[in-house]
Amino acid sequence: SLWGASATDDELDAQAAGYHRRRRRHIKTLYHTTSPAIARLILASGFKPGRAGWCGGAIYFIDTPELPETKYGWSTQVGAVIEAKVDLGRMAEMDASCTSTFGKGMRAAVQQGYDSVRFDPGDGDEYVIASSRRVVSMRLYE
Repeated sequence: SLWGASATDDELDAQAAGYHRRRRRHIKTLYHTTSPAIARLILASGFKPGRAGWCGGAIYFIDTPELPETKYGWSTQVGAVIEAKVDLGRMAEMDASCTSTFGKGMRAAVQQGYDSVRFDPGDGDEYVIASSRRVVSMRLYE
């Protein structure tokens, strides 16, 4: 049996939570464009959520190493690309302004039990996570 014959209720809850987390793994290779200096910092100490963006303060990726100019924002830095394996887990699908029936942005998604967000602001999918713990591995893309 998956649960074991002599498990307590707390142990059953912990096992069920672990089982569901394992089932929700959804690892995807994604890319994050930044400056060479920031890339070195990220590779040394991990991603940190930004303060702004369509989905609020979070960590943003795309599914191609070439960042289209249409995705450049006021704070975009270029010169280096990080390739990351990201466990997207349970992913919320949001509209072009990062809004869903349950609210707007990464914060609303997390409050509803989602691990990540996918949305398309009109120039291609973006993948958003709130925590660097979802990054399984990363390297400088060459």
